Amino acid sequence: MNWEEARAWIKELEMFGMRLGLDRIRILSEALGNPQDSYRTIHVVGTNGKSSTTRFIAQVLEEYGYKVGAYTSPDLVTLAERQTVNGVAMEEEDFYSLVERVKSVADEVNSQLPDGEVLTQFEILTALAFLHFHDQKCDVAVVEAGLGGRWDATAIVDSEVQVLTNVGLEHTEVLGESVLAILEEKAAVIPSGGQVMSGVSQPDCRLRLREICEERDATLRLLDEDVSLLADGAQDTFDVFGAYGLYAGLQLSVLGDYQRSNAAVALGALELFLGEELDSGKIHSGLAAVRVPGRLEVISEQPLCIMDGAHNPSGMAEMVRSLDHILDRRRVIGVVSILRDKGAEEMLRDLAPRCDILFVTQNTNPRSYSAEELARLVEEIEDGPETFVDTDPREALRSAYGLATSNQVILVTGSLFMIADLKRSLGG
Repeated sequence: MNWEEARAWIKELEMFGMRLGLDRIRILSEALGNPQDSYRTIHVVGTNGKSSTTRFIAQVLEEYGYKVGAYTSPDLVTLAERQTVNGVAMEEEDFYSLVERVKSVADEVNSQLPDGEVLTQFEILTALAFLHFHDQKCDVAVVEAGLGGRWDATAIVDSEVQVLTNVGLEHTEVLGESVLAILEEKAAVIPSGGQVMSGVSQPDCRLRLREICEERDATLRLLDEDVSLLADGAQDTFDVFGAYGLYAGLQLSVLGDYQRSNAAVALGALELFLGEELDSGKIHSGLAAVRVPGRLEVISEQPLCIMDGAHNPSGMAEMVRSLDHILDRRRVIGVVSILRDKGAEEMLRDLAPRCDILFVTQNTNPRSYSAEELARLVEEIEDGPETFVDTDPREALRSAYGLATSNQVILVTGSLFMIADLKRSLGG
């Protein structure tokens, strides 16, 4: 199997879509020798902030001298970037060599599954990550869930610490129509005797999460209760009161007020994992070293262009609030694409008033709204911006660059899939 054949096989798996359930991934992992059992694991679930929180935890653990695997999704340029060891993504050659190694096992598993059942792309990629971390002799892996928690392929890990970043409406057709229902799905990864750090903010969700942890005899620490964030948007630094110590003068390299909350949740999880006060020097250097592609990522200065993968209502609201601090009310030319199951109407109600001009477009994910459909949603917003329709996000971005003045900022947002499409087409 050469590179192109391996790439084509992985690409073909996309057509089988998303299928929840753990039986397939368990059979595949057992056939591979259960590589996920060879290292300690921290499991990160939630609606927003999972990738950033995963990266914060992994980087600080690396500062402590651990060999750390991190599994995040989705990728923005290449599938090989989803699994890193000490911050370094797999080389393409190594990734597709691993694909070749796993394919024969996956083919055998597929032949044993009931009719209509087949391993999905996410299940294969998850197994690849587990195997890569095993091969690299990682001490610990920080694993980000894909969708939900209960039936997500990552849920087969035997995690020491479970991180629930927050809960909002997403994938409601699969996870439930309310935030409480979605909480139940995500909190299902908490085992008996677990250790949980959470940034969930809704009072009813906090109460239910506390009940779940009591039922499972799990330790629970909550942001703004057991771990406190002290931050002023006008200041470059912030402080975190942890369960074991005060961590003052912290600074991030990534933009966005919400990233400070993600960092605070990460520190709370690290305290649970290490069982002691954290080393100030290690957390300062670790947090400052983290970069998060596709999250308020500056891709050009003149004109200023920012890409942010806010892809649901709560994420969009947080991103817009952060923009107000970062840009000092500079006007925005938006380029937006949104998936059908992400609450597009609510997202656009936050985004559209912030824009002078809005280019609506689409992405390669089959769940993407068409550009014309999004345009009709924008038309329903009172006093919405001037709107242009372009089915090609590259052309929409080029048009935005052509119109931008020195006082305007180009904002590409609404879907990580669109950002991935643009990064790939524009060379990363």
